[in-house]
Amino acid sequence: MAFGAESVTPRSVAIGNLLQEHHPFFVPRYQRSYAWEDQVTAFTDDVKDLMSGNPHVASHFFGGLVCIEHTDHTQPRPHKYEIVDGQQRLATIVLTLAQIYRAALSVKNDATEHGDSQAAASAETLATDTRDRFLEWRNANVSAGVTESLPRLALSRADDDFFQCLISGEEVQPDRESHELLAAAEAQIRTALIDRALKEGTHQEQVAALDRIRTAIVSQSHVIQIVSSDRDRAYQLFSVLNDRGRSLEDADLLRSYTLETVHRFPKHQDKVAEIWDKILSAPSKDVSDFFLAYYPSTTGGRTGLPIFKELKEEYFPNSEASDESEASAVIDKVNEFRNEMELFLKIRKGDWPYKSHVTPGAAPAVTAWHKDRLRRLVISLKHELAMPLLLSAACSVDEKRFAELVYMLEIFSFRYKNVCGGHATAPAKRYYAEAKKVRDAKAESKAVNWGGLRSELKALIEKSAPDDQFKSALESRLRYDYGGAQRSNIRELLTTLEEHSTWLNKGGIGLPKPDTMMVFDLDRVTIEHIHPQNPGAFTSNPQLDAVCHHLGNLTFFGPDENSKAGNKDFASKKTTYYAPSRVGMTKNLAAHDQWSIAEYEKRRDDLLENACKVFTLG
Repeated sequence: MAFGAESVTPRSVAIGNLLQEHHPFFVPRYQRSYAWEDQVTAFTDDVKDLMSGNPHVASHFFGGLVCIEHTDHTQPRPHKYEIVDGQQRLATIVLTLAQIYRAALSVKNDATEHGDSQAAASAETLATDTRDRFLEWRNANVSAGVTESLPRLALSRADDDFFQCLISGEEVQPDRESHELLAAAEAQIRTALIDRALKEGTHQEQVAALDRIRTAIVSQSHVIQIVSSDRDRAYQLFSVLNDRGRSLEDADLLRSYTLETVHRFPKHQDKVAEIWDKILSAPSKDVSDFFLAYYPSTTGGRTGLPIFKELKEEYFPNSEASDESEASAVIDKVNEFRNEMELFLKIRKGDWPYKSHVTPGAAPAVTAWHKDRLRRLVISLKHELAMPLLLSAACSVDEKRFAELVYMLEIFSFRYKNVCGGHATAPAKRYYAEAKKVRDAKAESKAVNWGGLRSELKALIEKSAPDDQFKSALESRLRYDYGGAQRSNIRELLTTLEEHSTWLNKGGIGLPKPDTMMVFDLDRVTIEHIHPQNPGAFTSNPQLDAVCHHLGNLTFFGPDENSKAGNKDFASKKTTYYAPSRVGMTKNLAAHDQWSIAEYEKRRDDLLENACKVFTLG
């Protein structure tokens, strides 16, 4: 892509010259917040390399800095520079120079207390020179008769107050992720660079060590500064650089783009910026995951990474709002992002996305049992594939319909994915298409039912998880000794069968009917080995020892049952622990006179048959 020479001027410049000559710098509200993590360690390592004395590491290139030059000849300093790309590295550099400044003041004070006037003078010179050349500039307001000190770098609205407190050394508490990252960056810089310098022997040696750090940054470190007086050209370059280098998240690019589309309407732009600040105050992974779910939820199709282009083209096809109506539409869409992201994060935590409304004298539409199914689906079964559909449903149907969907997906995902290992592609297509269909139905005020989806998922079960395959996978995969994931599956299977025990005891005819008054907290359910895991010499049985961790030898205790059965033999456990249990399948064990391989095999076969009856879509 070509950029006109008349509007874009690149140059290689040392960091010190950059801060002295081209200031003040400011980060516009459409830029992302501070986001460096591991990159800070890489930065301090680069600085240490420059200080090593290695002749092969005499300088370091720290990447590009894209700026828009703003000119106002009515101001004492007519030029200022809007950072379009590169704020992360420049903010980190300024944090480091600020720490050198404060450390030099500390050395000055300590040297003065110890009567080392020469070292105190050197430290004060270093501190003053660092502040005046690289951190602050003096703005003389002649008409007001005052001169004020202003920062050479100001960050975005979300970060600048916190950033300036860090620069000045004030105590401040972070209230968003970017603040925590800024504070962590400062701590890393202090540990890796500043503290090492302050461990030098004399005060004069400490000043020299701090000055070596400063020299490495301001004289030996360079960037390519690209200055444009044309906003469109700068933004175009910014997008191209980041599409290639992926230094920004897709949401940051979308934020930038939406603010650019409404730049002719400042009040609308302020509102868009405010909403984006709230969206991007969440951890970046949460934001990224939301958009990866939102896109298929609204379009019915999948997308790959990066998704900025797809998001832009789908939701903001006009590159510039031509009137207030179009600018307002941008506000509405970004606000929809915020509202749906809050819903997405709630669902992903397993929290019920509806407010409870109970009509006096009427039964609630959903019970605690229904709400627990959502937590099982997304937390225990980790069925993230369904998030686009769950998001659409939560936005479009009442909670009764939502509960029906969740239970259906729980049954399907456990059998198809968790047990039989079915491939994600086939259900994903159906989930995404259904997600779009649900939103369209709401827009057209049409009723929603899950009959079509149920039939499609049932067909996938018949193809990839039929009864014989399901039984075989249950027996071979759901073993206690296979660790955490399978233990979670064992808890899901056993508790779900227990919840359907009344229906199963009546023959299990028709669609499964759970007892919705029976709710088990899977985090507090204890899996019990009927034949003990570590049998003593008198209770060991080679046949049962071999299947100790298999499904037929496993039951569970409820969360309010304090099991101390441990490695006791069956005869000791059946009366003391099994008979009084409120868990039906555990209580039923007390009816056995003994626990032999025959009882094990009968119970295994019953569990497998019942699993096929319960985990079905009809």
